[in-house]
Amino acid sequence: KELDFFISTSYGPGRYDASYEEYGVDYPHAYVRWTENRNMSSYLELIRDKNINVKQIIEKVYDINNAEEAFLQFEQEQKPLIVLLRYPCDNQPGKKVEFTKSTPTLKGNKQISVAIAGAGAFAKEMHLPNLFKLRDKYRIHAIMSRTGYNAKSIATQYNAKYATTDYDELLNDKELDLIMICSRHEQHTEMSLKAIKAGKAVFLEKPMALTEPDLELMVDELNKSSSPFMVGFNRRFSKYAVEAKKHIDKRVSPLFIHYRMNAGFIPSDSWIHKEGGRIIGEACHIIDLMTYFTGSKIVSVNVESLTPSSEKYLSSDNKSIILKYEDGSLCTIEYFAIGSKLYPKEFCEIHFDEKTIILDDYKSIKGFGLNVEPVSSTKSEKGQYEELIEFFNVICSGNRYPIPLWDLEQTTKISFIAGK
Repeated sequence: KELDFFISTSYGPGRYDASYEEYGVDYPHAYVRWTENRNMSSYLELIRDKNINVKQIIEKVYDINNAEEAFLQFEQEQKPLIVLLRYPCDNQPGKKVEFTKSTPTLKGNKQISVAIAGAGAFAKEMHLPNLFKLRDKYRIHAIMSRTGYNAKSIATQYNAKYATTDYDELLNDKELDLIMICSRHEQHTEMSLKAIKAGKAVFLEKPMALTEPDLELMVDELNKSSSPFMVGFNRRFSKYAVEAKKHIDKRVSPLFIHYRMNAGFIPSDSWIHKEGGRIIGEACHIIDLMTYFTGSKIVSVNVESLTPSSEKYLSSDNKSIILKYEDGSLCTIEYFAIGSKLYPKEFCEIHFDEKTIILDDYKSIKGFGLNVEPVSSTKSEKGQYEELIEFFNVICSGNRYPIPLWDLEQTTKISFIAGK
């Protein structure tokens, strides 16, 4: 009855286990002695102590410049056991690769020098193409990524001055105006604080922080600084939200808003659930949008979570959030991961003064009882392009915040409450 059954894996127990490989949650020695890491450590110790000697099976060593010849050896009928490639010892790899000569930041021509810190999928698919479209306003100056080949590839593609794996290179770069932080959520606060202290303008992808203490550190540092700062709450800058806001501002009565986000299922072992969760990491967009529409401060928050009947779904990303504002407005956000992927992601109803505005997945807007300017698009346009234009205008005007600091702080605090 007390049987543990282990399947053999390539490197030992721990292989393909995200909690072990990505988050360092080790297995106790008494439970499993030879984990993936202990296997490798033991093997290296055997080589160090000369209990294993591989020299006798190394058949040939080739200079790296002759690498092609080395690989051809494995096409022969009698293949060698081991062939080594020798790299020059006096040419150690650095953390930075420069591509072009130094060019001054063209502030006089209203061009802002920007670096991407954390060149992951979202930065590559969204921010970099948008920055390139706005090259009359932004100059892609540097790319920083955890892996050198990724940084170099992107820097080459966008003709950046250099690629680096060292964040300090950006902080110490006097030619650099703006750092766009697109790293993992748990790195946001530390990287932002360093950039603000270095006097750089900061565009921080959401979330602003993962904990109350981190948020307090951010707000305190921003209050001491003069650096322009923005969190990527893009929905408010979309042409659909802007059109709705024009009519909302003429209202007499409070707003009654219902917002549905069909967020889609993400497995429970994803890093997103472990670094703040999806309410803090994504629903914050909608909390910010509600404040944009109401222009008011929140007085109460009520949250209810789904009670799943299986381990597949989580209560943490299936929630109804009700926000009450000082001006009397009432906003309900339904954020869920159990809906169909075939159904549109986002839908918003705004009711006031016997009038209604419908925003359908940032592809269309309709008005009932008022004349809404017809706006439509074939794909969701959520404001990522427009927010860069707004931040550019703020920086050039000498101001600091496209979104007021109190609003950024309020949105983040509410996301902490709703995300519990």
